[in-house]
Formats: sequence, C-alpha cells, structure tokens
Amino acid sequence: MIALIVRRTAMAVPILLGVTVIVFLLMTVLPGDPAAAFLAEDATPAEEAAVREELGLDRALPVQYASWLGDMAHGDMGWSPYRRRDVASLLAQAWGNTVILAAASAVVGLGGGIALGTVAALNRGRIADRLISLFALTGLSVPSFFLAIVMLIVFAANLGWLPSAGMGEPGDPADLLRHLVMPTIAGSLGTLAITARVTRASVVETYGADFVHTLRAKGLTSFHVMRHVGKSAISPVLTTSGLQIGNLLGGAVLIETIFRWPGIGTLVYNAIAARDLLVVQGVTLVVALTFVLINLLVDVGQATIDPRLRHAVA
Repeated sequence: MIALIVRRTAMAVPILLGVTVIVFLLMTVLPGDPAAAFLAEDATPAEEAAVREELGLDRALPVQYASWLGDMAHGDMGWSPYRRRDVASLLAQAWGNTVILAAASAVVGLGGGIALGTVAALNRGRIADRLISLFALTGLSVPSFFLAIVMLIVFAANLGWLPSAGMGEPGDPADLLRHLVMPTIAGSLGTLAITARVTRASVVETYGADFVHTLRAKGLTSFHVMRHVGKSAISPVLTTSGLQIGNLLGGAVLIETIFRWPGIGTLVYNAIAARDLLVVQGVTLVVALTFVLINLLVDVGQATIDPRLRHAVA
C-alpha cells in the first residue's frame, strides 16, 4: 500500500508541472494587456513601462514562469493587484465556500445516485428500474445551468420561497441551508444521474458473476449475498465518484456564477475577465492538485476494499 502511495505521488509531480506550463502559456496568448487596467488612456510610455516592471511583465516568459514557480515552491502565491489581497487568502476563502457547496452536492449526488442505482439493479426490468433509468437519463440531458435558471425563476422570483444568491448571513446555519438548496440541487443532478447509472450497471453485472451463484448455492441469505456483491461492484462507482467530487471541488463556474456563490468558480471567472494571471494560475494549480489527491484516495480506497486491485492500480 505504501508503495502505491509513493508511486502515485511521484507521478503527480510531472502532471502538476505540465498543468502549470499549459496554463501559463494559455494566459499569455489571451487577448488584452494585464497592465492596461492600471493605466489611464493618456498614459505615457514611461508610466506604462513602470507598471509593466512592477507587475513583472517586462521579463521574458521563461523568467516569469520560473519566478512564479519558485515563489509557489516557497508557499508564496503572489499578490493580486486587482483585488489588493494575497492570492493565497483569496483562494483560501473561495476554497472554503466551494467545499461547503461541493460537500452538499456530493452527499446528494453520490448518496442519492448509489441508492437509486442499487434499487434499480435489484428491481431490474420492473417499474422502479424504468422510472429510475428515465430520471437518470433526464438528469444527464438537462444542463445544470438551465435547471439553475428555471429554479431561480420559479422558487426565488415567482414563489419567493428561497433566496436567489449568496451564502446568507455569516454565523446563521439555517440561512446558509436555505441558500444551499438551489445550487446543491442544480449542481448535483448530473452527479446523481451518472452515479445511478454506473451503480446500476455494476451491480447488475456483479449479480451475474459465477461467485454469486456459488454463494446462493451455499445457502447465504440475500443480505449476505448483497454484501459480497457490494464489495465487488463498488470499484467503478468509486472511480466515477472520485471524478465527480473533483469536478465539484474544482468549482462549477456556471452554478457559482448564476447563484453568486463566492467560491472557486466565481473567483476564477472574475480573474479571467480581469486578466488577473496569478489568481488564475493559483486556482488552476489548486484544482489540479485536488484531482490528483482525490484520484490517489480513490486508488487507495479501491485497493483497500478489493486486494486484487492493489497490483492493478499500482
């Protein structure tokens, strides 16, 4: 197990470095000049040169990248001249807000998806299976931003049952829950649908395996058979769940923007619009690191549940 963790961690280093290079190069080819926001229309060339020197834009691209990477290695994510705050503090605040929304969406999406998928598999071909499959297909077909807009119109604008934006008053859990309802439902629908379909397919396939017939021939009850089936069927569910959690933690930009949820998605959206390069690079690195860590946890979880997979995932 330790060898698996070490190997996966070592593989993450070149992945993260590659992500930083790609993002850095993409930000340099975007239209617009980051220094323009700090200059008046009648700014002189000397003033423009001073601003570009202060922002570090007068140096060659490899030098800019090496300087930024060196600062990151020492824990310095830089200073946002647009927000007048440390990038690390901006990320910490937005990350915490995104974790709240992602956790709620994961509970609804993953928990509901596993439950619905299991029910559908155990009632294969019956009305419950058909209804759940239809619901899952609908969830995959309806864009999350469309559902978010419809919910805003119906439940916030017309009925006035739920708040339309923000996180509510600080220190008020009840108000936070009211603000969480719509973004959680809109953000978790796709996760719920994917998880339900994967769970159903995995459970159905596992129930058709030879070892299940052997367990039944030995006289095991349906409950005990289900326990063995669950351990064997959980692997693909864990894989897709890890990816879904990564997407949720990465910040659903549209969902957070529509509901004005102050998370990672909103932060990176505003940073791209303002050409705030250090914020965009910091967010991207954090999101990439999140995906790497979640995939590592998924691999460890799969190997722990099913020892046969330890050599496969390594």
